[in-house]
Order: sequence, then structure tokens, then C-alpha cells
Amino acid sequence: MDAVLKASRNVDRILQLIGFKKINGKWTGKADGVLMVSTATGKPGIKAKLFRKLLGFDVGARTVFVRNIYDIYVRDSGIGSLKQILSEMGPGGLVYAGSSERASEIFHALEGEFKIGHVSGKSKKDVERFESGEIDYLVGTSHYYSSIVRGLDLPERIRYVVFLKAPVFRVKFDEVKKLKSGYLKMLAIVFRDDEKVKKYLPHLDSLSSREFEKLKAILINKIEHGDFEGRRRDVVVRKGEIVFPDMRTYIQGSGRASRLFAGGITKGASFLLEDDPEILDAFIERSRIFDIEFRDINQVDTVSLIKEIDKSRIELKKKDFVEDVVKPTLFIVESPTKARQIARFFGRASVKVLKDGSNVFLAYEVPAENRVLIITASFGHLTDLITGKGFHGIQTGDAIRPIYSSIKKCRKCGYQFTEERTRCIRCGGEDIDDSKSRIKIIRKLARETGNVIIGTDPDAEGEKIAWDIANLLKGCGDIKRAEFHEITQKAVINALNSLRDIDENLVKAQMIRRIEDRWIGFVLSQKLWEIFGSKNLSAGRAQTPVLGWVIESAEKNRKKRKIAYIPELDLYIEDVENGEIEIEVELVNSRKDTRAPLPPHTTDTMLRDAGTILKLPVRETMDLAQDLFESGLITYHRTDSTTVSEAGMKIAREYLQEDFYGRKWQGEGAHECIRPTRSFDRYDVQRMIHEGLIHAENITWKHLSLYDLIFRRFMASQAHNLVVDVREYRIKVKDKLIREERVVKATGRAYDLYKSVHVKCEIPEGRHRFKAKILRIPEAPLLTQSDLVSMMRERGIGRPSTYSTIVEKLFERKYIIQKSGKLIPTGTGKRIYSYLVSSYGEFVSEERTRIIEQIMNQIERGEADYSETLKDLYSEIRKIL
Repeated sequence: MDAVLKASRNVDRILQLIGFKKINGKWTGKADGVLMVSTATGKPGIKAKLFRKLLGFDVGARTVFVRNIYDIYVRDSGIGSLKQILSEMGPGGLVYAGSSERASEIFHALEGEFKIGHVSGKSKKDVERFESGEIDYLVGTSHYYSSIVRGLDLPERIRYVVFLKAPVFRVKFDEVKKLKSGYLKMLAIVFRDDEKVKKYLPHLDSLSSREFEKLKAILINKIEHGDFEGRRRDVVVRKGEIVFPDMRTYIQGSGRASRLFAGGITKGASFLLEDDPEILDAFIERSRIFDIEFRDINQVDTVSLIKEIDKSRIELKKKDFVEDVVKPTLFIVESPTKARQIARFFGRASVKVLKDGSNVFLAYEVPAENRVLIITASFGHLTDLITGKGFHGIQTGDAIRPIYSSIKKCRKCGYQFTEERTRCIRCGGEDIDDSKSRIKIIRKLARETGNVIIGTDPDAEGEKIAWDIANLLKGCGDIKRAEFHEITQKAVINALNSLRDIDENLVKAQMIRRIEDRWIGFVLSQKLWEIFGSKNLSAGRAQTPVLGWVIESAEKNRKKRKIAYIPELDLYIEDVENGEIEIEVELVNSRKDTRAPLPPHTTDTMLRDAGTILKLPVRETMDLAQDLFESGLITYHRTDSTTVSEAGMKIAREYLQEDFYGRKWQGEGAHECIRPTRSFDRYDVQRMIHEGLIHAENITWKHLSLYDLIFRRFMASQAHNLVVDVREYRIKVKDKLIREERVVKATGRAYDLYKSVHVKCEIPEGRHRFKAKILRIPEAPLLTQSDLVSMMRERGIGRPSTYSTIVEKLFERKYIIQKSGKLIPTGTGKRIYSYLVSSYGEFVSEERTRIIEQIMNQIERGEADYSETLKDLYSEIRKIL
């Protein structure tokens, strides 16, 4: 009740009624009973924060974004089109007008032909007549707080709605001068194609007051004079005004025709009548943020649509008694960010605050289509192999069985362990976070709901987390697995409607990988500790050959050779000693080629591009990608597949339009490629974050730069082939003949988006003399972090989820260092590698590591036996002992 939530005195009275007392300004006591709070506005007063402190919950909003609406657009807004829709669709329609005056005009234009009522701020009597069936239609205003937009909840009566003109916000020229900085930043992004504005974009969030005023003056001048360039996809910019689609009002108003209640959700239709093509196109474009897909009325089968709408209501009428249709369901994901993001898809969540000792956990309660979801996070893995029992945590009797324990983490130094101890072995700290607290809270929630859905990441690690949770919750209710590869409303809802069991093969593969890592790592590491006298050393089957590549490249890098370079021609010539060169050039062939763009990103190519183009280290890139994924901006970022789904191709078609070509890029791997989840470039994303349309937490310029890289490569992969001009030259230097083929020009949308070919200058024909730089270059360049990742992918060592971990481990152990982006082995790294190769080469060789990885992949596919593989690995590790 709003009266309770917004009045401090009423909140105090409620708390006193349920058992609390206020003594010396502080609340004491314990709740005796249950308090239920509801609000239509979702804006409780500041005193309502006491509910979290004393009762462990935050008040959520009533707003629900679950909708079963068929959205239709009509490129006309005349009364004739409105009459036709009302006649075809029949009774049960709401008509929304842009103003009260327009609503009155529409009412008078229709009242002689249709049984219609008029709802205004002064009169709501026709609502009762509509509810009773005395009249068939209602007309009112399309404002967010209009009673006809927010106040009607008549699922059986309201079958469809009609918006006569799209609901919009208009920012006039005079208002721009008064806008706050957030809106002006948003406008700067709208005008991003303007050269005067473009220079401010990289530093938009850190402009000085002087720079901000300059930018403001530029924007005001542009709007005043109608000086516009470029394409604005979901905003209409005109001389003297800017028009923004009002999606909040549209979603709320159209939702009157699709209501969620105990029997399910009714189907409805929403007609958007708009004769302004710019506004209509912008409205349709912005609606995609909310997974709303509009259809042209000329492509709609109205007869079938009416049958579906009426059928949903007939079926719901039959359900006089509904037993547990809307199920309370615990929905578990890994991270709090992912939990919050998913909760936002369904409105503003109520928040449960759960405590176990000093540990505090949050659960977000939201209504979905046929469930009330309580969404919470496991914070990743809950268990890991124990140490101090069995053979490094694995029982090795008649059967080989891993032994798991809860994960403990020192809050002081971050050290993680599984032994049952109360102090950190590394720093002696006593503030230990034990996953038993999370397990206890999750079990409590599972018992309360009786239904559990686990939505951890769609890979072997995520499957193992899901398997652990399922085992820990046995006896607490029905447990299912939801798989989604992007965190968007549509993907999550589809996953909730397509639940599956846990994939035991993926779990077995993860368990064997972990056991293999533990065995080879512990055994070889202990050998290193004995020989080198330091416990900061470690070894691993993948880690060792990767270290060898760094050492090999450094050895080759020391060997130099001379080469001449002519800067004017971007041409290298070998075996030349003099600084002045005479060359004779003949153009042999000139042609135009078409070339396919590069495929979309996989984990390794994303890491390589981020390192080469953005100069980002591997670990940081993976962290940024994780944030982008959890914010719902990109698909899952641990993948070795280039495959593009139908949803991905649709997004590319929306963005590229006439430049769309479409390629499946069908490749191996369980997942899709890495791609954006919307057809918005980095500036659209930045603007929508400013507008509050996209909820992305702590997104920095680095996040946006990586997003831009992913976006551009994906869109280029779906564009038409680029066209290149190729020149073939025969170059004579003294007695030496060189053939040089180079691309001198590249065109096409694919090339504009992503420079996938290297363009060089043309070489003039004839005899020429140039000054050359004599360079001493190494036989091989030093490797970069991204080079290592590419080599791991090419040679079948590691996997998308471990590429960055392997590289990071080499840095942690001080086996390698980085200078100017290049990797150099340390003395320690060389000694460790030499010892491992000479003493245990057969176990850590590149070939053996590749074979082990192939066996793991076979287990994932159910093609290899889990138990036999464990026995083979145990037999192998005993040889080292």
C-alpha cells in the first residue's frame, strides 16, 4: 500500500504492530508474524529501508514485463484505419491518443458507429460500463500515468489495444539549454557522426567544465539550425526538436491486453498507427531493446490472430481451480551481476536479505510467465577436490573416486583452500568465507520453493557447478537445468521453457580435467620443490609446452639477419647491404578480386585481436568479456565455434540492411560464436546506458572498446564480400628477381567495419633509386600473449576457459615477463622447463598434452569411458612417482 510505504509515521506503526519497539531512537525486538507489502509505483519512501534492516527484504515494484503481445504497425494514423481495426478485431479494445483533446475528438468521431466510452482524468465511469459489457471499447490518453494505461486489469475483457500515433517524448530547442549533463552526453552520442562532436566522445564522462560548455554550444547550434549528419537509428532529430520513443508507456499500455494471473497469461494484440515514417522506424528500432518484434499489418492473418486471442481467454475461463500453476521457483546462477541482470527482465525485484552468521546473501524475487522466480547466485564453484586425503584428493582403491569439500577463501589475502581449518595457511587470517554458508542458504530457499532451476554457464565448468548444486539440494524439490548462451530476456525465457537434465558427460569431462590437473600439477610441482627448494613453483601438462614456445621464440629472436626496408614503398628486400638501392619495377598483372571477410570471434581470436589492436593482456580481456556477457551485451565468450545462429543473423540483418549477405560460418564446438546480442554499436550502447534503457554495471571505455571490436568483426562477417584491387609486380634488384603481390585498395562495408586485409601503396613502374634502411631483424619475433593463445588453439592445447589461466600462471610463477608487449622467459623459467623436459618429457610433451585434451573432448561427447580414462591416467602418474 502506497500510504504505508510513503509515510514515515505509518511505517513506524506497522513495525510496532508486528513486535518492534523504538527505544532511544533505535529499533529493537523481533518480528511476530508476517508482513506483506505491495505497491503499484515501486517508489517506497526512505523510511521503508527499515524493512531491509529489520525484516530482511526490499520492496519491489508491481511492474511486470512478461507479455504475450502480437505487435503490429500500420503506416497510417487516420480514423479510417482505426475504424477498420476495431471492426475486424471486435469488442474488447482500448484506444490510446496522444492528448486528452485528441482522445475526445476520437471518441466523438466513433461514438455513433461503435459502442465506445471515454476515460479522462475527470471521468472514469465508462470503465465500469466497459467491464460489465455495456460498451465494447474505451479511448483515453497514452501517458504513462494515465488511468487507462496503468489502472486497468481486466484480462477477460481487454483483447487488444490501438495506439493512434506513437507515444514519444519531444525535446524542443529551448529545452536543450536547460538539460542536465546526462542528457547532453546522450545527445552528443546521437550526433556522433559530426566531426566537431566526435573528438569529445572518447572522454565524454571526464570532460572539464570548459570542454562541456563548448560541447553544449555545438549541440545547441546543431539543433537550432537543423545541421544534421549521419544516421540516427532509434531517435528522430529535426530542426528545433529531438523525438524519443516512449517505450515505457507503450509496454505498459499494450500490456493491458496480456495479463499474468493464476491461470497463466492471456494473449493480446497491439496496433501502432503512425504516419510519420521517421518516428515509426525509430520506434520499431528502439523496441528491439525490449525484444519486441513488430509486424506489418499487411503480413498479419487477422482471423488466426483473433482465434488465438480468444482461445487463450476461453482456456483460462475453464481453470476455475488452479493448483500450483504459478510455481515458486529458485533460479540459481553463478554471479550476483547475472542474478540482478536477469531479475531486471521481469520488472523491479523484491529483494530478500538472507544471513548466515556474518555472511549476507541476496535473492531477487520476480514474477515470470508461470513462475515466481527467486534468483540468487552460487558465487561460482561450491566444492573442489580436497587436499590431505586419498591420492591428492582422489580415492584410489578398487575404484577411483574424487573426494570433494566446500571451498574456503581467506578474505584478507584471497587464498583458496578446501581443508577444514579456521585460519589461512598463507597469511594466518581468521576471516574465512566458507561456501557452506551459501550451501545452507540455497538449501533453505530450495526447501521453501520446492522447485529449482540451475542456470549456470553453458560449458563443462558450468555443468559441474550445476551438478554439485543438484546433489547438494537433493530432497529439497524438483531440479532442472536451464541453458542460455546470452543474457537477454528472450534467451532466458526460452531457456526457462526448455528445461533439461544435467549432462553427465560434460560433468565427467570436467571432473577428469580437474583430477588430471591436480595429479600432474601436484606430483610434478612437488618434484620441483624438492629440486629447486621453492614452493612458488608449479608445473602442468599444458603449462609446460606453452612455456617452451616462449623459450624457443626467444632463442630464435637472438639470431639476426640483415634486411633492407624502403619506407616509401613499404617494401622489404633481403640480402642487401647498401643503404641506397636501385630497383627496376614491372607491373605484371592488375585485377579486382572479391574476398570473404573473416569469421566472427572465437575466444582465441578475440584475445588475439584485443592484444594486437587494443593492447590488452589476456586476463584483462577475459574479465572485460565476462562483464559484457553478464551485462547482456555479448554472447558467451568461452567458445571455439564460429557458428552463427538464426538470432545472430537477424541482428546482423537489422544493422546492415542492404549490405547484409548472411553466413552461418558453421564450425565445430558446442556454442555459438562471440557476437553482440543487439544490433547496437558501441555508441548506441553508451547512449542507452546513459538513458537507463540498458542496465550494465561499471562499464568503462575498455569494455566499450572490446565490445566495439566484437561488434565490428561480427557485422563484417555477415556483410557482402569486400572488393580488392590487386597488383602483381616483378622487381629486379641487381641480379635478384622478386615477385610482390599486394592489395592496393579495398572497398565494401565489410572492410569499413573490420580491416581484414592489409592495404599497401602502389609501386611505380620503371627504374628507381631509393634510400633504404638496413635493419637487423631477428629470425623470429618474440611472442605476445595473444600469440600464445593462437598457438594453443592451433595446436590443440588448452581450451577457451583455460587459455588465459595458462598464460597467467606463467606470469605468477615468474617463468616469463613482459616487455613492450613481448614475452621473455626468465632464468627460472628456462631452468624449470629444461628440468621438466629432460626428466619427464613424455608426460609434458606437446603431443601427449594434445592427446589428453582429445580424450577429454571424447568424454564430453560420450565417446570415451570415464572410469577407464581415470585408470589410465592413474597408471601414468604412478610412473612419475
